[in-house]
Amino acid sequence: MFEAYTTHQRLKQLEDQLPNDAAGVKTTLEKRLEKQPFENLALWILARCQLLCEELNEAKHTLETLISQDHHHVMAKVELAKILFNDDSVDSAVGLLRDAINMRPEIDGHWLLLSEYLQHDGQEQAARDALAQYDMIKAFNDNLGQAEQAFAHAEFIKADKLCRQLLEKVPNEVRTLRLLARLAKRFHHFEISTSILAQCIETQPDNAALGLEYAKSLLANKKLTEAFVQCQRLIGIAPENIDIYDLKAEVLYSLGRYEEAIAIYRNLSNVPEKRALSLLHLGKVLETVGDTKEAIGLFHQAAMEDPESGQVYWELANLRTYKFSDVEITAMRSLLKAGEISVINKVLIQFALGKALEDEKQFAESFQHYQAANSAYKRIQPIRYSNQNASLKSFFTAEFFSGLKETGNISAAPIFIVGLPRSGSTLVEQILTSHSMIDATGELTEIVSIARELNNPGQAAPGQYPQSLAALSENKIQGLAQRYLEYAQEFRQQAPYFVDKAPGNFHHIGLIKTLFPRAKIIDIRRNPMASGWSLYRHFFADSFRFSYDLEIIGKYYNDYIDLMDYWHEVLPGQILTIRYEELITDLPAAVNGLLQYCGLEFEQSCLDFHLNKRAVATPSSEQVRQPLYTDALDHWKNYDQYLTPLKNAIGKK
Repeated sequence: MFEAYTTHQRLKQLEDQLPNDAAGVKTTLEKRLEKQPFENLALWILARCQLLCEELNEAKHTLETLISQDHHHVMAKVELAKILFNDDSVDSAVGLLRDAINMRPEIDGHWLLLSEYLQHDGQEQAARDALAQYDMIKAFNDNLGQAEQAFAHAEFIKADKLCRQLLEKVPNEVRTLRLLARLAKRFHHFEISTSILAQCIETQPDNAALGLEYAKSLLANKKLTEAFVQCQRLIGIAPENIDIYDLKAEVLYSLGRYEEAIAIYRNLSNVPEKRALSLLHLGKVLETVGDTKEAIGLFHQAAMEDPESGQVYWELANLRTYKFSDVEITAMRSLLKAGEISVINKVLIQFALGKALEDEKQFAESFQHYQAANSAYKRIQPIRYSNQNASLKSFFTAEFFSGLKETGNISAAPIFIVGLPRSGSTLVEQILTSHSMIDATGELTEIVSIARELNNPGQAAPGQYPQSLAALSENKIQGLAQRYLEYAQEFRQQAPYFVDKAPGNFHHIGLIKTLFPRAKIIDIRRNPMASGWSLYRHFFADSFRFSYDLEIIGKYYNDYIDLMDYWHEVLPGQILTIRYEELITDLPAAVNGLLQYCGLEFEQSCLDFHLNKRAVATPSSEQVRQPLYTDALDHWKNYDQYLTPLKNAIGKK
């Protein structure tokens, strides 16, 4: 699978021996090229060797051969131009240099070289013009460098200002647009970032590094089919780039094509620089498909490859049935004391150590590590949370919904599960999707994507959602609904209904009911102390940033209840609320209620949900493959004395 990568690495190892052993490398490459004359990288390195050995005629021949095979090799044209200029073939040298500049006009040094050649040839005005271009591009590059440095130092406002100034001078300049895309991503404007990168790809379709960045952006936006197409395209362009295969495996995992992802990760685990991370990812996929035993073994292998990996410890901690050994606990303590690991590894180890000590019933020290982990991550990703309830309530009134009877898509296929994370949504999904009539699609992001686009629909001022819905025609609403269904289709099988369990969709019930008046919405609620504590002890990366502060968790819960109460008021009888505790203590009654609400006949498989062999790609994957247990209902009480900020926020005394 990775032949091109292996070849590329061998040649780069030879190149690394330059300039010290130019003669030896040259001999090796000459023998190699006798058997494989079309290896362009080998030809380029050979030309460098010949130049270092001052074999100019041989270098000239090699460069001409390389250019005949790769018309877009900029540096080969520049080096050949230098040789031709020294041979007094000035016209040919200038022609080659102009070709190189047309392909890469942003390299200021080539303009300076062109000016020197033109000056030597007596073309005074052309030389002055080239020198002026050099001065302009050099100044542009210096300013772009300042913008990149500002971005690297988190001076984002300065970086944004510099980028916009540069784009006024050179619209659509790809390097500047790429930096602007990174800025947009940094501020969670993911659709804008992806759109900018798409624009860049149109300009430079063969730029593999740019294409990889674009594919990653598509993946982040859950544009999975498009991301997969990009990966396939990039493999054709740069088969030696191992990172493309890594990304392809991640896309396949997100698409639910687990066996294909497993095959790639197994191959990647044989690549030394990818081994630790690939073992980790492979273990994660196997955990998803239910092979917990092999997953644990792979996590242990990954830990041996990278003993400082916090991610390994966290993945193990995330397995409900896994108990850390005394040796592992000691290793985690030692890593934290060493102080040489990265901040994010330290955060992950603290979360894992909190879980390990929790299992040992050392709750005081366990909480200290959970608290340290959350506090540290808040410094990495400061919390930005604001209540949008007032805006939603002012627009989505009972009168608004009464006027929707003739609009929207009539499909009843979507079933939305909403609520707080860690409140039982995966369990409800597992129960429902054990029914023969319902598919699982995971936590889809398309409703959020639609809401974001409606928040800034190509106009000057952002922040227009939900008011922007009023301006949509019936055709536009139908189009958005169809777009959602087509997106969901990637994850469906053949069942007539499917579950979208993105918990944060409770914010967008108004939008959901606008698009799908017949959609079913299930609100799963759990004791706020239990769900709040479960949130606090879990690492979500950047997904639920409110979860790293107990007081803000409480505020978020209150806002959730307030908004759900409002949706019940304006959409009477259209939303089913179930309580996790009742689901746990009386499963048959809860299952009957769920199926009746969905208009489906009872099936025993829903009670036997733990026998469902489907893949589960959430932190609750292990739990839903086991019969119900009640030991987690009051687990939070072990930490009761530390949860005062949460209690106060949700109004408990």
